Amino acid sequence: RVRSDLRTLLLLAVLWCFAGPASATDIRAGVARVDITPPIGGPTAGYSSAEPTDGIHDRIDARVLVLESSSTTIALVACDLCVFNSPWLHEQMPELGIDRLLLINTHTHAGPDLRDEVFPSPEEPWRVTVERRVLEAIREAQKGLFSAQFLADEGSITLGYNRLVRHGNTAVTHFENPDHIPYGPVDPTVGVIRITDEEEDVRAVLVTYACHPVILGPRNRKISADYPGVMRDLVEEELGGDVTCMFLQGGGGDINPLLMARGDDRDGDFAVVERVGRRLAEEVLDVLERLEDEPGSSKSLSSASAELTVENRWEPDEELTLGVTSVLINDEIGLITMPGEPFHAFQVAIRQMAGLPHAYLLGYCCDGPYAWPSYLPDLQSAARGGYGASDTTRAEVGAGERLVNKGLAQLFTLAGRLKGEPRRHPFEDD
Repeated sequence: RVRSDLRTLLLLAVLWCFAGPASATDIRAGVARVDITPPIGGPTAGYSSAEPTDGIHDRIDARVLVLESSSTTIALVACDLCVFNSPWLHEQMPELGIDRLLLINTHTHAGPDLRDEVFPSPEEPWRVTVERRVLEAIREAQKGLFSAQFLADEGSITLGYNRLVRHGNTAVTHFENPDHIPYGPVDPTVGVIRITDEEEDVRAVLVTYACHPVILGPRNRKISADYPGVMRDLVEEELGGDVTCMFLQGGGGDINPLLMARGDDRDGDFAVVERVGRRLAEEVLDVLERLEDEPGSSKSLSSASAELTVENRWEPDEELTLGVTSVLINDEIGLITMPGEPFHAFQVAIRQMAGLPHAYLLGYCCDGPYAWPSYLPDLQSAARGGYGASDTTRAEVGAGERLVNKGLAQLFTLAGRLKGEPRRHPFEDD
């Protein structure tokens, strides 16, 4: 009996050595959100003709997801803002034990302009308030970490059109599309990542889609999260419980909504926002329904980051710094970030080349303390020209492709598909 017990203990010890502790491969996650709605009277971002706000239609916020494994800790923050990066926030991350902050803008044009340094006061512009609140939300998410299971799938819906309408080797910019013509190409893919806890309760839903939140036009004077806010509210209402839905803008640089509020009825504008947000929410909920009986997994989380130095497209003597972070979850879900406003072609390329069941581009994402690079067009779009492809760009032509290639190389390395030394296939002949 004693020998039998010893053999059993020895076997268990050997198995433990090979497998490691059960929790070593678990992914832990924490979620939080914080209100970043500004006082009225300040400027909005996204339109040169924007006037000061005179009201709040729906409150805006920053939503936080902290992901932690034995190899990395990431803070993903999605803000209802048009253009925002914060060197100060990035500097605080080491103190929190966070390897990388992914600061994402939903790109609503009905949010506050945080580049304004005098509203509501020069002593404390709204940007400073947002930074402090976001930092506290990250701390809150860290306090509530739970063992997280991940599952992803895709839907498809066409809510936008390509505003760079092609005419041979050139393009004409169509900011307005009153006849709702589905100019193409676009990417209709809706990426959905479901995060559940150990009790299989849904705790967070990440939604990626590529389309400018500009349903509310330049005459709008109300603070709003635009259609992403409607989608999030409806998903959370349907799922119930303590669920946080996050909208992660994709490669929406060249995509406008097919339905936009551009008439004289300001009160009717938000009915259009509601309609578009509801259509996206219905697609997300359809995807979640397909996943309802499927278990998630919590096998591995890894990440890699790099900075690229590129020339200023118009001032070759000047340089820009661009960052790219790749995240691999369970060897099945890949995320690649890009700063500024990338075109939709990049997310199509990532999905096609990543070699993963699910691969998503997270655009409008600053993963380091660098300046906002404006639009990042693909090579062909840059050659055709138009808004966002030429005059409103800063980075040299081809910078977007370099970021995509670097992000893919990082993903391949994380997945063990790129080795650190030359090798041959074992069956390859001399």
